[in-house]
Amino acid sequence: MERSGNMHREISLSHRNFLTLHDDQGHTFLGADQEWFPLLWQRKAGCGPTVASTLVLYLSHQNPSLGLRRIEDKQGMTALMEEVWTHVTPGIMGLHLVSQFTKGLSSFFAAHQLAIPMSSLALPKDRTKRPSLKQVVSYITTALDADQPVAFLNLSAGSLENLDSWHWVTVVSLIQETEGSPVMIEVFDGGRSWNLNLSAWYESTTRSAGFACIQ
Repeated sequence: MERSGNMHREISLSHRNFLTLHDDQGHTFLGADQEWFPLLWQRKAGCGPTVASTLVLYLSHQNPSLGLRRIEDKQGMTALMEEVWTHVTPGIMGLHLVSQFTKGLSSFFAAHQLAIPMSSLALPKDRTKRPSLKQVVSYITTALDADQPVAFLNLSAGSLENLDSWHWVTVVSLIQETEGSPVMIEVFDGGRSWNLNLSAWYESTTRSAGFACIQ
């Protein structure tokens, strides 16, 4: 859903409630948390599979005809995360390439006899070869306008203090108050939500990065 005007622009997922999960103690989570994995290595390296599972979660509610299980609680989501892990599997360096993410998620869908197309936008370490910030914003807004959450791979948080390096998060909205003002994105991570300054990140990140979504 997009709202725009001369002084404000905001685009967000239409059904954020699809990503709301509950546990048996009455706690509410915004998306999944990699800390739900049972094994230490999974909890340490599982941000990519967790975000992949979050994309699957949204799709399952958005399009029930696909036959994917519609999950609403932590227990069911943890089971999905473990299944996704077998396809979106981190290596010794974690899941540090967007291509690993899209290939793994495509494998998950294929295992369910689904041909779900993926798209991605990679940002190389070399600044001279990176897509522009405008292109990055266009990629994110196009995905959100199609009502798809965006997986965001960040290997260097740059100047941002509220984002972990070498980490995947899920983008659920993009906000820009005025033309020329910083572009902000809202992300879900660890079952919580917060805003990141995408403009500042783009200008200061020192490693490769990327974005991916379901088409």
